[in-house]
Amino acid sequence: MKSETVRSRFLKFFEDRGHRVVSSHSLTPPDDPSLLFVNAGMVQFKDVFTGDRDPGYKRAASSQKCLRVSGKHNDLEEVGRTPRHHTFFEMLGNFSFGDYFKKDAIGFGWELLTGEYALKAGDLLVTVHPDDDEARRIWTQDVGVDPERVLDDPDNFWSMGDTGPCGPCSEIHIDRGPSFKGTDLLKDPGDRFMELWNLVFMQYDRDAEGALSPLPAPSIDTGMGLERICAVLQGARSNYDTDLFLPLMQKTAEVAGIEIGSDEETDTALRVIADHARATAFLISDGVYPDNEGRGYVLRRLMRRALRYGNKLGLTEPFFVGICLEVSSVMGDAWPELARSADVIRRIGGNEEERFLKTLSSGMDLLDEAIRRTEQAGGKEIDGGTVFTLYDTHGFPADLTKVIASEHGLGIDQAGFDREMEQQRRRGRASWSNGGDRQALDTAVKRMIEIRGARGGRGFVGYDTLEADSEVVAMYEGTGPVKVAGEGREVFLFTRETPFYGESGGQVGDTGVISGPRGRAVVLDTKKPKQDVILHVVRITEGEIRESDGCHLRVDGKRRDLTRKNHSATHLLHHALRLVLGNHVRQRGSLVSPERLRFDFSHTGAMTPDEVSRVEDAVASWVLADHEVLTDVTDFEDAVARGALHFFGDKYGNTVRMVTMGESVELCGGTHVARTGEIGLVKVISETGISAGVRRIEAISGPAVLERLRDLEGLVGRVGGLLKTEPSMVVKRVERLIAGERSLQKELQELKLKAAAGGDGDEAQTILESGGTRVMAVSGEGIQPKALRELADVMRGKVGSGLVLITRREGDRLMVLLAATRDVVDSHPSNLILKEVLGGLGGRGGGSPALAQGGVQGVDGKRVLDELLKYLQTSG
Repeated sequence: MKSETVRSRFLKFFEDRGHRVVSSHSLTPPDDPSLLFVNAGMVQFKDVFTGDRDPGYKRAASSQKCLRVSGKHNDLEEVGRTPRHHTFFEMLGNFSFGDYFKKDAIGFGWELLTGEYALKAGDLLVTVHPDDDEARRIWTQDVGVDPERVLDDPDNFWSMGDTGPCGPCSEIHIDRGPSFKGTDLLKDPGDRFMELWNLVFMQYDRDAEGALSPLPAPSIDTGMGLERICAVLQGARSNYDTDLFLPLMQKTAEVAGIEIGSDEETDTALRVIADHARATAFLISDGVYPDNEGRGYVLRRLMRRALRYGNKLGLTEPFFVGICLEVSSVMGDAWPELARSADVIRRIGGNEEERFLKTLSSGMDLLDEAIRRTEQAGGKEIDGGTVFTLYDTHGFPADLTKVIASEHGLGIDQAGFDREMEQQRRRGRASWSNGGDRQALDTAVKRMIEIRGARGGRGFVGYDTLEADSEVVAMYEGTGPVKVAGEGREVFLFTRETPFYGESGGQVGDTGVISGPRGRAVVLDTKKPKQDVILHVVRITEGEIRESDGCHLRVDGKRRDLTRKNHSATHLLHHALRLVLGNHVRQRGSLVSPERLRFDFSHTGAMTPDEVSRVEDAVASWVLADHEVLTDVTDFEDAVARGALHFFGDKYGNTVRMVTMGESVELCGGTHVARTGEIGLVKVISETGISAGVRRIEAISGPAVLERLRDLEGLVGRVGGLLKTEPSMVVKRVERLIAGERSLQKELQELKLKAAAGGDGDEAQTILESGGTRVMAVSGEGIQPKALRELADVMRGKVGSGLVLITRREGDRLMVLLAATRDVVDSHPSNLILKEVLGGLGGRGGGSPALAQGGVQGVDGKRVLDELLKYLQTSG
């Protein structure tokens, strides 16, 4: 059974049983700072299980893209060396949100495996938690599994975190027969006994004290690895022998001119390359590009590990991107984004591959020397300094160095490496709230969700109005609720409904005023910490505000108007970028404020001035067309099917808001103009790179463009006044000034060079002699660094035979140049002499035997000359 069939039959099986087939989420988690990558099928439903989101359905099934690079079952060093360790994998899962529970979950699992997939019931075993009598009874009495094949396992308990939903689980395993190593499922499973499916029964809520209380609506979360079930159904001894990996391994073997199965180390390299190619292709197609931190660094590690294994196969030229592109041939029917992203995979992956291959050889030379040195000294670890140099200079991730060292029976000094890294590592994920307010915020949001559920309310009503009457539902200050807030106090304030837009989707929160019968508050900011929960950050400016007071909310209309102009401009800009640069462009982040807009997007290089102009022209044409801006509240799957783009990193429910303006169609919950003509002129003010493969545009719209134009006109006018010329002639006037300045600089350098060389006459030069070698010392003060080489050539002609020493001060650093005449190059090589002389003074120097240069701090030219003469005396 091909993998495509295995996947489709799974989804069809559950669709026929009332489940909504839900598309896989991106590998980047949905607003979850606790995860770098989606690592399980339940991640996109996490807020559904906690009750924070209603997706609009009670049953779901999916095949979720997952990535794991660490953890109990995902040691990166084991990838390719065992049959079942992978980085990227697919998780098949079915889910119930307060609908069916253990009996149906168990029944569905058994029916699919023994019916649809036709596995022999006698080959399957089941584990349950020792205290889960209900699950055991269902397995033995309702399903009819032999009680001897239902085993107790104390580890069969799953939790979402230290607190929250949790419960026992039941695992379905397969006995693959005596040809595999292993004797007992629980004590010695080996490769013979393999877990296929984990059924999690979320029936408890664990509090901070560890106490368990029953959930009001128990739920189901299951997960089965596609690669594992394919290995079983295809009769493969290893996941790597399935149609998900084998074509990639065969492609690599073909490129390397080797055969699969000829050598275990060779096969390990082929498996690692295949695994990492899958991960690389899916990561890049999901908008993750190589970088030195976060998700991008994980990708870089994987790519460079694969390239090193390719090097072991003799592949010294670029090859890996070709294997990554082959992933589309293997899995493209299920994952069409791979084909759509082929160009960006080729560009981004190719750039990274070429960059690392340039340093791989030199890095291996350094590492080989470190291994030899460590072995000779009887050491057990490569020192942390070398590991850091390999990382910092040659691009070797520390875990790659560890793998190579382990092949020689050595480890690495991880602590030493960490110390070296400490100064330049600034990683971490920031939350939108300040740390001191986080506890109060979490408490307030949780309470607000409870209140909203009990009292109702429409939430955000600000699409159609900037004012509304409502009720103060709750206020929080510090770490707890307050009933009354007096003048001068700042609090979090919640109302039953609000016209204030809470910061989300890149758009900043509204500001304005909230008035009550006893007082007035200024809204400093508005946040949206959870779906449909709007939080006002307010300062009481008059009287007091009380809980349960009626209130009138009024948004700052001018600020909102400027913000929505920029938000609509962002949509048009996004569409224009895709038209001009290509469909690989995807949003990587944004900021929409009243003053400006910022748009981060995926692209492989800097935009040309012509490309920027074409983007501006396209946006201007859509503004002048004055398209009506249409909004449509519809089903998420339907909106995406209709071509709607959705923002990077955002999380959407089953019902979404689709915004259309001309040809631009995006999912967006933000506020927009009624017609594109309201935006006014849009002007790009900068285009820069912010990380590998990610560019940033900053732009302004409407009144801000007019203000900028006036500023620039004023600037040109002032410059014209200083130059005593008309504004239209400023450029030509400046060009003449620059040309004149260059001519004067050249003339000045020639005079300084002539003076340093002794002028036009035959003035005597101070020539010293030491150890039989003539030395001419010359001051290079005031001479440009590039001209010092020319001065050295002149002075070599004057000294005839010997050395020329030139010094020039740059701040507290002395620049030193040493040149040797042709007849003494072999006996007195400049590079070696300068290295010794400056090294003794705490400096560094190098170059060629004929001409070397370097620098040193804290000494003057006379001291360097004295050390040079001393060196020549002792060595001559």
